[in-house]
Amino acid sequence: MLKRTLAAALFAAPILAQANAVPGLDIRMWELTDINFEGRRGATFPNGEAGFMVGHSWCNGGTVNLPWLSQSGGLMVDQYPRIAFLLARESGGRMVQVTSQGHSKHSPTAYNFMNGPCAPCQAGGSSFFYVGCSDTYGSGINSSQFVLGPNYELNPWLGTWNPVGSYFDRGDPAVVGPAAVDGVRSLTSTQVAAFDVVKNKMIVREQELVAGAAYYAQVQAVVQGEPGSARANNIINKAVTISGGPSWSASASGVDTVGSVLTRWQGAHTSSNSNGTGDGSFLVAVKVTGPVAGMYHYEYAIHNIDNFRGGASFRIPVAPGATIANPGFRDLDTDPLNNWTYAASASEISFTAVGTNSHDWNTIYNCWFDCSIAPGAGTMTIDQARPGTGALAVQIASHVPSGLAFASKESVGTPCAQCPASFYQLFPANSWDLNGRTMTMTLNNGAYTVSGAPVAFVPAAGTNLNLTYSGLVNVTLPFAMPYPGGSTTQVQVSASGWVSPGAQNPLQIVPSVAQLLNGQPRWAAAWSAFAPNASGNVWYDQNASRAIITWNNVPMLTGAGTSTFQLQLEPSGTVHVVWQNVTSTVLSSMAGWTTGGGQVDPGPRDLSVALSTPFTLCAAAFDGLTLGTNALPVLGTTMQWQIGGVPAGTGFGALMRSLTQALPPVDLTAVGMPGCFAHVVAPEASVFLSPGTSLQIAEVLPNNTALVGVKLVGQAISFNPPLTPLGFVASNGMVLSLGL
Repeated sequence: MLKRTLAAALFAAPILAQANAVPGLDIRMWELTDINFEGRRGATFPNGEAGFMVGHSWCNGGTVNLPWLSQSGGLMVDQYPRIAFLLARESGGRMVQVTSQGHSKHSPTAYNFMNGPCAPCQAGGSSFFYVGCSDTYGSGINSSQFVLGPNYELNPWLGTWNPVGSYFDRGDPAVVGPAAVDGVRSLTSTQVAAFDVVKNKMIVREQELVAGAAYYAQVQAVVQGEPGSARANNIINKAVTISGGPSWSASASGVDTVGSVLTRWQGAHTSSNSNGTGDGSFLVAVKVTGPVAGMYHYEYAIHNIDNFRGGASFRIPVAPGATIANPGFRDLDTDPLNNWTYAASASEISFTAVGTNSHDWNTIYNCWFDCSIAPGAGTMTIDQARPGTGALAVQIASHVPSGLAFASKESVGTPCAQCPASFYQLFPANSWDLNGRTMTMTLNNGAYTVSGAPVAFVPAAGTNLNLTYSGLVNVTLPFAMPYPGGSTTQVQVSASGWVSPGAQNPLQIVPSVAQLLNGQPRWAAAWSAFAPNASGNVWYDQNASRAIITWNNVPMLTGAGTSTFQLQLEPSGTVHVVWQNVTSTVLSSMAGWTTGGGQVDPGPRDLSVALSTPFTLCAAAFDGLTLGTNALPVLGTTMQWQIGGVPAGTGFGALMRSLTQALPPVDLTAVGMPGCFAHVVAPEASVFLSPGTSLQIAEVLPNNTALVGVKLVGQAISFNPPLTPLGFVASNGMVLSLGL
């Protein structure tokens, strides 16, 4: 039954698209520039209110221009973005918001600066925020009360605003009659001049400014039509310092961090979810401490990021028999009459809104309690406060007193039958030990067999390549020479002791493993910082049966002594390296071969030993078949198995899945797969054909709590002779523990 449940087919339902999404629109918030103390008002310190404002920089990182127009024909229009602000405090193990839902800046003009991380700026001549351009507004510009409007007027999910009847339309104090609803701006400079210095800015009760606390400021872009999938970079936060009072001092410091300010909460776990494509997101942060006297303390902070319908309750599952004590709730005001009410049942704790005190966007609400149950997997349910599109509730995986296991995954074992296409030895200073030795790379079926068979040194002759320190030159071969991965009639010779067939490598003087494996194909005869002179240190000699490149008595860049070695190339593809004498110096050196292109490091070989016994490489590196997943195996989700490292040209393979792990893993040597181990028992297989080098296979995980803790074991195989006698190779295993 369990297997049938896990293997149940996914019946796809139609998915509604975000109502006004514009594909390619992506506005990026990339810096919180500064914070400024704007002044204070009200009762005598410390019982008054302080005002602050922050600056920001953002840019258009998408592929389409953002319309930006605030006026047309004397009427206000909704064709420009807004910026929201908040300030949070971490103290006493709790992260709380200390500003109200607040006001957003209505930004009337796009400046389209040329700098910023989205550059190059593709500015044009009309009212748009152009692709690649940026805008920067310091706290002084953002603090203009002429452009600060209340957040409750905005739909943060759609990014829309109705100018008719708005705060700007009514004015402050409000006008009466038709002028309040005609779409013509009634808020004037004269009205704003009468405001106190704090009004509509980031307002903080002075009693919230606690000495020794950590403060974080946040800015958020609200952009009409931006797809929900492109909003991960809409919010940025930064640590700020606030001290003194009543003349407060404020400064921004540290690194800008993308995402909700709650991600700064030390020791907290965060997760988020949206109401599908119908409405925006909430983020839940939870910090659990204890136990003390058998009780765990749960602290939750919930950030409504851009959910227009708002939250009406937080519901948290609890295990049967749990003891609950000391519940508490915090919103943004000081009115105890609108605090959310707490209730507990045998299976759930709930905090429910009172009156009109819904949890609206750009706000963080908190709740807490003590519980006898240790944290486990579960889902906080946030019921929506108002009707609208999308589901009635948003569910967010979190840490809750459920007694249920978390979803987890673990990789076991290693891939088998790895076959390198490269080899090398990197010699540290004064450690070269191959003088008087030779190395032959014989091409068989497109791959090298490497040995130390004796080869005669051919005295330097032919053409002087006139190479000096850091020199590079191309020479033409008298034949077409095959090599692993290609064939060439031209090679690139480096003064530094290496030669590249086909595609060229850039100037690289001192060797490194990363340069070797990530560059183009290369023979490293004796790669080091040589400093030849043009009078005759590097020679090229050729005839119909061979081409020879000789570094003849080449001095080093530093140190005494000279080096003589050569590379012999044959039409069959065979390559010989002859080391007469290579001087050991304080500089490193390298010998080897690579097909390049970015390979897993095969590890060094001690060539003084390895050349005594021939070893064979692969024509193309096989670093092993790998298996992973794109996410934890959370019940009620669709997870993707990810198979990588599939050799090019693979005809078929399979993903093997089982509910039983092989302990210990089964050695497959006896069936013709030496070095391979099976991690699955009696598996079911999903066969794939001509997969390319990687692929994903979906796994639908039922939303059934009876499956919590069940193991699902996976392993991939592919058919790739002759990597093993049987032809099959196997990946590592993945052991998944289903959970919430």
